[in-house]
Amino acid sequence: MKNKFLLVDGNALIFRAFYSSYGRATLTTKSGIPTNAVFSFINMLMNIIEKNDYFCVKVAFDKGKKTFRHEKLKDYKAGRAKTPSELVLQFPIVREFLTNANIEWFEVDNYEADDIIGSITKTLESNKEAETHILTSDQDMYQLISDKTFVLSPQIGTSELVVYNREKLFDKWGVTPEQVIDYKGLRGDSSDNIKGVAGIGEKTAKDLLQEFHTLENIYNNLEKIKGAKQAKLISGKEDAFLSKEIATIYKDMELNKIDFNKTEINFEALKNFFIKYEMNSLLKKYSSKNSVETKEEKLEYIVLNKWEPKYSDSENYIYLETLNDNYHTSDVIGIAIANSKGNFYYSFNTSETVDIFNWNNSVIDEQFQIFLKNSKFKTYDVKKTIIALMKMGYQINPDLFIYDMMIACYVINSNVKSTFDQHIIMIDPSIETKTFEEIFGKGVKKTQVIDEKVKMDYIVNKVLLIKKDEQEILKLLKDNNQMSLYEKIEFEFAKVLIDMEIEGIQVDRDELAKQEKNILQLLVDLELDIKDDLKEYIDKDFNLASPKQLKELLFEKLKLPDYNKGSTDRETLDYLEDKHPVISKIIAFRKYNKLHSTYLKGFEKFIHPDNKVHTIFNQTLTNTGRLSSSYPNIQNISVRDEEQKNVRKIFVTKEDNVYLSFDYSQIELRVLADIVNEKKLVEIFSMNRDIHSEAARSIFKLNQDEKISSEQRRVAKVFNFGILYGLSDFGLAKDLKISIPQAKEYIKTYYEAFPQILKFKEEVIKLGYEKGYVETLGNRRRYIYELSNTNYMVKQFGERAAVNAPIQGTAADILKVAMINVFKNLKSQKLQSKMIAQIHDEIILLVKKQELEEVKTMVLKTMQEAYNDLLKIANKNREALVELEINYSQANDWFNLK
Repeated sequence: MKNKFLLVDGNALIFRAFYSSYGRATLTTKSGIPTNAVFSFINMLMNIIEKNDYFCVKVAFDKGKKTFRHEKLKDYKAGRAKTPSELVLQFPIVREFLTNANIEWFEVDNYEADDIIGSITKTLESNKEAETHILTSDQDMYQLISDKTFVLSPQIGTSELVVYNREKLFDKWGVTPEQVIDYKGLRGDSSDNIKGVAGIGEKTAKDLLQEFHTLENIYNNLEKIKGAKQAKLISGKEDAFLSKEIATIYKDMELNKIDFNKTEINFEALKNFFIKYEMNSLLKKYSSKNSVETKEEKLEYIVLNKWEPKYSDSENYIYLETLNDNYHTSDVIGIAIANSKGNFYYSFNTSETVDIFNWNNSVIDEQFQIFLKNSKFKTYDVKKTIIALMKMGYQINPDLFIYDMMIACYVINSNVKSTFDQHIIMIDPSIETKTFEEIFGKGVKKTQVIDEKVKMDYIVNKVLLIKKDEQEILKLLKDNNQMSLYEKIEFEFAKVLIDMEIEGIQVDRDELAKQEKNILQLLVDLELDIKDDLKEYIDKDFNLASPKQLKELLFEKLKLPDYNKGSTDRETLDYLEDKHPVISKIIAFRKYNKLHSTYLKGFEKFIHPDNKVHTIFNQTLTNTGRLSSSYPNIQNISVRDEEQKNVRKIFVTKEDNVYLSFDYSQIELRVLADIVNEKKLVEIFSMNRDIHSEAARSIFKLNQDEKISSEQRRVAKVFNFGILYGLSDFGLAKDLKISIPQAKEYIKTYYEAFPQILKFKEEVIKLGYEKGYVETLGNRRRYIYELSNTNYMVKQFGERAAVNAPIQGTAADILKVAMINVFKNLKSQKLQSKMIAQIHDEIILLVKKQELEEVKTMVLKTMQEAYNDLLKIANKNREALVELEINYSQANDWFNLK
């Protein structure tokens, strides 16, 4: 029996480990050291070692950015994205892990990991007892394949590997391992910036090598190759041979003292490593091991086509999966339930399509309906679960749902992307779960036509994980002093949003069609006007919406200054506006085109048969606690832009209703005054004076008799709101078009007038560095991982976020408390009026005309009391120092609100 050797491309594996959770789960130590890539690297490596019983394991890394290949090709690997700084910080920690684990690793100046692995492979080829496996994502390694050497290409983590031998490589590229470098010489490799022969693609390269075998032989037989193919080869000869040389792995490195003895993992030393980097799940997994053992539990469950009463229980875990994010319209894939009676996959039967807003057409399982009416449920994404069940025709009482894992995890750490797999990683990183895309596909490839057992296992496994992790999640909430935020604010708020989403917003289709027609005509006229202005430079087929064509027009034909590397974004166009008269027209065209595609034509597909849009309010998307919305996005319609504001005309009421809008006035500035206890600000708000005029008086050192100009007030307004978003001298100078020294002087004067604001900023930033997070008054945490970043600009962003989060997050908490209480009051007073939308600091209600005065009085009172209600929920034992001011208006459509 041969000894199996594993050679690992360390760089490829750590990049895969990092990006498998990038932008999703952010793992750090309490001191802010990022560890997500290290954690995934360890899991991936240990999993493959334990599944394959390798005799010896070696890991190779690149060392430094420059190698001998850069001497031959200066722009070798040029153009690759800069390695994220949070990944760079983890490179030495991975090496530390390997050292502790007793896994030998190598890095050599001027060489790459490929060369190290190539040299070790060459040595092992002479060992009759060795079989070599190379773990890498780098296709250059295919040239090392032999009868004894195989390349393992990871597909998902390292749980699924494609094993490349000679036959598999030939199936993929149509070449042998020995021809890989010739293949690269012809085709090049864009990932490494290796040119190859221009115009020679995959098929041509394969055909040429199958006929002539080597690059040298191709060029020795050029007379046999005819036409354009020959011309391309002749003009690209130098690039071809250089590309082959660059792609060739160097196999003759002198690696001193390579130990080919059996690798014995040092689990005792790893204990201290896991403790140091706070990897508790790995500590638990490997603490009692002298050798790695794996145990897979069999997933057991009963499949039901109709619900049976004997399986009902008073308390249940339920998980429901839909095919798409828009659960208002998406098909339900399956439902899993777990309780004391067992685990169940409910394969429901429906004979027709059911409309959520027309329950009478439903075909329902009566026993399942009884079960839903008489039991309590714990789930993941209570909003999706309830609305999808209602869509299927079931009557649901939201109060019977008593736990939502998604909302609880969001409260614990709002930086983590709110997906099931990422929340599982956050709570227990040792658990490997497959993502939705891995099971059902992505985009156009998404399908529910998959192996039924795979689908059922996937859904049942999720409900069991909800059950498994519940107590750990509740403990974290309690330990973080966030139980009230979860139970009394976020979980209750989900019920408000369910009601709002089901109610929906009435749309005037005629008004929508009219606006769409007008915008389309405006776009046609504007396009003709622009093309007429530019007829010397463009033809009639020129596409104004194409960034590529616009780039050529602006910088190559019109010769406008290119200060942003060919970008044609809005900032660039604003900069160029005074450089050519057509730019303002292009800006206008883009604006109207977006208006049409996003808000007019774009809204059409979201209108339901009841002539309403039923937007999804995203409760767990932002890390400040604010809401966003999708399908469609109703929060992004600007009221400052006249054309965009016109879109609000499409949202109308019926004759017996009216819209009421309630909007907190300057809520974040009032929260700022309260949190920092700035007496001068508190006094200004208490006496109902204009905050911007008063700030202007302080900045410009004006006495009470001196008049404040509109420009001075504008400057002060920039200051007041700039404080919330990390005011800097550079940013202020840019906004106000003044010098940086003058901006510095303004800032100094402002803080002299309001000293508690500066003190608060310094204290909250210090707290952010010490704890790694800041908090709202409602105990909502915002983890500021940017503060541990070595990049100055990233760290500065973190400091601005640390200042902003407690203010903006507290304002969001106040609004949620207000909406919860308004919702409860509407129900308790048995009013027919409904809340239908929240847009930033504005709440919109659809009010029955006969209830108008009663609702108006109740909402104003409830919103004014919300700040003190929040302080009670958070056990702050004080009352707010400032009163909240609410503006309100009424109209028959959204356009005329305010």
